[in-house]
Amino acid sequence: MAQVDYATQVQPIFYNHCLSCHVSVNGSGALELDSYEYLMEGDSNNGPVVIPFNADSSLLYRVLLRDSVIVPNEPICCRMPKNAEPLPQDQQMIIYNWINEGAIASTVSVMSESPREPPSFDVYPNPFNNKINISFMLNQSELENIIIFDILGKRVKTITRKNYGVGRDLVFWNGVDDFNRPISGGLYLIGFEVDNKIQGLKKVLYLK
Repeated sequence: MAQVDYATQVQPIFYNHCLSCHVSVNGSGALELDSYEYLMEGDSNNGPVVIPFNADSSLLYRVLLRDSVIVPNEPICCRMPKNAEPLPQDQQMIIYNWINEGAIASTVSVMSESPREPPSFDVYPNPFNNKINISFMLNQSELENIIIFDILGKRVKTITRKNYGVGRDLVFWNGVDDFNRPISGGLYLIGFEVDNKIQGLKKVLYLK
């Protein structure tokens, strides 16, 4: 099954059903749903509303269910859209699957297409709190950059080695960016840069 795309599948649901209340111009302090960045900031009275890989515990999904849920600190909650019928089941499942796939923005996934087959690789341990090993297999001798992105699609770290050859190799990332600054804990994406495209993205969780 293809991965759910935020820009073309999730955001339109918010546009059609949620923005009459959940937009910054209302000035009501409500959760803002007019962009991925606002959604992931999660400015609700209960903090973040999306827990990547865990839709059942994410408030964004729980309030879509037909039966209201009890949520602390939310006096007007809790079933959304407010004063309307629940979202159709297929739209609920789009949001459910998107969260369980990691709640990724579209900026990285759009770059992940390339005519050449991506190198096969594994990352471990995952989650990690010191360093993560990146074990990969190359089928042809050529330079491959390993790129790490944050959850918003911003490039954090580029790992480049000039002696990649055919066969299996191993590198590690110790949780610093390109300026050797420690990164924050959270979800990151690791992939290979081939022909100026990003291939084979894997999600990793950095614990601090």
